[in-house]
This record gives sequence, C-alpha cells and structure tokens, in this order.
Amino acid sequence: MLLKVIVSAAFLALGVNAAAIAAPGKSFKFQVNDPTKGKVFLGEAGVATTDEAKALVCELSADVLKCGGKGFADFRAGDMLKLSPSASGSSKGWTIDETDNILWKAQANIKFSIGIGSANDVYAETCPHHWTQHGTAKAIYVTV
Repeated sequence: MLLKVIVSAAFLALGVNAAAIAAPGKSFKFQVNDPTKGKVFLGEAGVATTDEAKALVCELSADVLKCGGKGFADFRAGDMLKLSPSASGSSKGWTIDETDNILWKAQANIKFSIGIGSANDVYAETCPHHWTQHGTAKAIYVTV
C-alpha cells in the first residue's frame, strides 16, 4: 500500500512539474484581459484585436518572448511601454506561470492594458494614476 502511495505521489509530482515547465517552446497567443475593454489579443504592430485568427503567434525561449518572430524593447524609464514587436527587440524577464499568466519581471508590478481612451495599442504598464484600468495577460496555447 505504501508503495502505491509513493508511486502515485511521484506521478502527481511529474504532472505538476510538466505543467510548470511546458510553456517554453510551445506556441501561444498573447491575450490581454482588460477590465474596461474585455479580452483581446496582441496583433500586428502592437494593436489589439478581438479576432484570434489575426493574433500574433508567440513563443517563449528561455526568458525572451517573441511574437510573430519579433521581440520587444526593454522597459525603460517611465511607466508605460507599447508592446510593438520589432526585429531588434530582445527584452528579457518574461515567464508564464502555472496558470498560464504571462508575466514580465522587467520592473515591479507590470500589468497589461489596452491604450487609453479609444486607442487599441497594447501596453505594459506600472502607471499609478489609473490602476483600475490595468489588466493581465494569458497565454492561449495553439495546436499545430
């Protein structure tokens, strides 16, 4: 009986570990869940789209995120950065947690949102002046 418990625990641990490390190398869409604009995807030139078919396909390699084969600029001084993929982008610090949340550790407490007002640009933000508008990002995995 003890052997069955140990074997079951080992398989459970393997399943948990596999889920936690499965993100690197898997293709996904970058979905932003914005509290005021709903669920949208990162599209061409960093513009949000509600059409998942028009969303960029992303991959995480080590801690570098690339969408549409392009990376993102480093998060510099200031509190907002438009997530516009570019061939020269190679920012680091990206991860996907065990519940498929996309996180960026370039600065503390980075959230994701869709522009201000009517703009549809996707932003990474640390803005203190409109916290209620910040959303989160999820990896929506695609099968090929």
